[in-house]
Amino acid sequence: MKTFKHKFFGWHDADATRYVNADGSEGAIMAVSATVAPGLTLSASVIIGPHASIGGGASIGDGASIGPRASIGGGASIGPRASIGGGASIGGGASIGPRASIGGGASIGDGASIGDGASISYGASIGGGASIGDGASIGPRASIGPHASIGPDEWWISIGPQGSRNAMLTAVQKPEGLRWWVGCKTNITTENLLAMVAVTHRDTGHAADYLHVIAFVEAHPGRLRNAAKPDSPCNIPDEPTEPGGC
Repeated sequence: MKTFKHKFFGWHDADATRYVNADGSEGAIMAVSATVAPGLTLSASVIIGPHASIGGGASIGDGASIGPRASIGGGASIGPRASIGGGASIGGGASIGPRASIGGGASIGDGASIGDGASISYGASIGGGASIGDGASIGPRASIGPHASIGPDEWWISIGPQGSRNAMLTAVQKPEGLRWWVGCKTNITTENLLAMVAVTHRDTGHAADYLHVIAFVEAHPGRLRNAAKPDSPCNIPDEPTEPGGC
């Protein structure tokens, strides 16, 4: 294996080599300390930083960069020219869109989807199965609950830990109205969340906490501005579903 010195990402000097693809062609520039599962095809424009790891069955698009100590899970897909920051963790089967930016130390859960050009700031946590739309931006150290869905122009807020199970709540103002993700419950209306709280927590302190959060989100000026957009009709609650604890 021929090695050479390389300045990764314009600042990190380390020993490097060229990954050799299964067909014998010259592949990515990768740090000698990086770990790449056998059998992957990595174009010559890909950069893999020191101590990074890429699992089996992962797909890395042209021009993508994988930062130092970043971890790409098995079967994950990293789009062309996407940037994965140092120490970031991409879960198995997750999809990172073209030109998306994943900040240092961010965590993307198994099966989560990050859209084309979306930006996930440093230290943010995106739950398993969550979907972040094209061009959306998630701030530093934000925590998005599992299976939450946030579009590019949708107002959202994440609050927690909350309740007896210390769950994270993610509220999103969607065109069809305000929707909540909490614990194992996904995409529910405020009406249904209130019913869940009444059944599960009754008049305990946890119920009071939930009611305060719901009132805060309902009255948030940013949510009200988003709801007033011409393409965002008033919240028309769905038919209540069977309430259940979470």
